[in-house]
Amino acid sequence: MSEMSEMTRVTLVLPVKLWEEVKHTVPKGQRSRLVSEALKTEIIHRKRRAAFEHARQVGDEMLAKYGELPSCVEDIRQMREERDGELTGLH
Repeated sequence: MSEMSEMTRVTLVLPVKLWEEVKHTVPKGQRSRLVSEALKTEIIHRKRRAAFEHARQVGDEMLAKYGELPSCVEDIRQMREERDGELTGLH
């Protein structure tokens, strides 16, 4: 069954000024869709923030456990040079 066919009716409490602005800005018949899309967007943002916060916490735990790890930039540069040398026959 599609998402649109499974609907429920809810009651929301909104500030009066906000609802007046919605009524003046969004035509009847489109207001529920506006609220639905806004809620979906906010849920996505909250999940992303939670995931970012979790990743930050894991990073902090890794730093506390292992300390600052050396940079791998030079190692990667060297591996690329070796690969490029092999591909061009210069190595």
